[in-house]
Amino acid sequence: MRKLAAALLIAVWVFDATAQFSAGTEAGIMYDDNIDNNYLQLTDRIISASLGLDYFWTAKKYDIGISYTGGINSYSNFTDRSFLSHQLSFMYTQAYGKENATTLDINAGVSVRSGRGDFKIFDHQSYHGSALLQHDFSETTAGEAGYLLQVVRFSGLRDFNYTEHKISAQFLTTFDTKTTVILGSDFGIKIYSSQTSFINDTTAGSSGAGQGQGQGGSGQPGAGTQISTTSTTSTPTVTQLICTARVAQSIFEGTGISFTAQYQKNFRKESRYLYGSIPDDVIFDDHYGYEGLALSAVITQVLPLDSRLRFTAGRQNRLYSTLPAYDLTGSVVSDKRDDERSFYTIQLKKDFEEQGLSVYATYDHVVNSSNDIFYDYKNNAFSFGLSWLIY
Repeated sequence: MRKLAAALLIAVWVFDATAQFSAGTEAGIMYDDNIDNNYLQLTDRIISASLGLDYFWTAKKYDIGISYTGGINSYSNFTDRSFLSHQLSFMYTQAYGKENATTLDINAGVSVRSGRGDFKIFDHQSYHGSALLQHDFSETTAGEAGYLLQVVRFSGLRDFNYTEHKISAQFLTTFDTKTTVILGSDFGIKIYSSQTSFINDTTAGSSGAGQGQGQGGSGQPGAGTQISTTSTTSTPTVTQLICTARVAQSIFEGTGISFTAQYQKNFRKESRYLYGSIPDDVIFDDHYGYEGLALSAVITQVLPLDSRLRFTAGRQNRLYSTLPAYDLTGSVVSDKRDDERSFYTIQLKKDFEEQGLSVYATYDHVVNSSNDIFYDYKNNAFSFGLSWLIY
């Protein structure tokens, strides 16, 4: 934390943070009737707040920026789940070519999560760097290619430390019918930092008879037989390819709809999963742990008074690569956990442009059907929040 604050102060001192400085805040409250997303159906109320500070130095062909975001999530019933977060980022944007048709974005930063009680197990530091090259081929077509490097280090669970490399590409085209088509792909590699060891016993020597013990029992090695034990190690790795297709259509003035299909396939499947009484968290149950098809649709309606109504619905299949499914007694019922997740979301948002203020209300409904009964559940969440661009 001291290093993070020192870096922020140094950065603000280097750049004269007076002309291009901005500050904003967000706050919200959510009631969730299944906070851990499992059959226990534990409820909680979460209050969240964040503060963002940004400074950008703008020149003719490039921008340089620094941003800091600090946040708190406070749980009412399960207070140990409360945590603080800090993120510091540096940005560089460079325009190239005729009419600035090509843009290079470089981003680097560090984030820290700090919890309490048993949930300090989620405490971690994340370091990331990315580069994104965007190019406008014409007025109706554009493309981009990017690379992401992320290093995550957990304070209490070193076996989950990992490094991620991801390359991505996307192509976009629009038509006179007010239709937009987007095709994209991501190829990611998640490499765990700690190795896995395997013990192998090999037997070699003459085929002399051994002295058996009982029917079907294991006998003693025969004369001249040698048993050697070797230890091998490997670095667990997950490789994943994600392909995405999206079609967006303007139906009439103020109304739009989009459809998205995404399929993710794991090739090298050596994911690690968190077991025990601490519930799963998105930090550990990330997209590298499963594969499958996801479909979704979004309808957006612009309303009077700078308001917007959005309805989202979708379904996702999650076949976990190396995670078995269990019953409530702990017995294995399948060698792979298989989930089908359905959801819909309704959000109403209202903007007050002159005040730099936005308010929203959201309802989320999730049904997760799983062959692991512990993760066969329903979930409803209601949230209200606001964001304010202070300066």
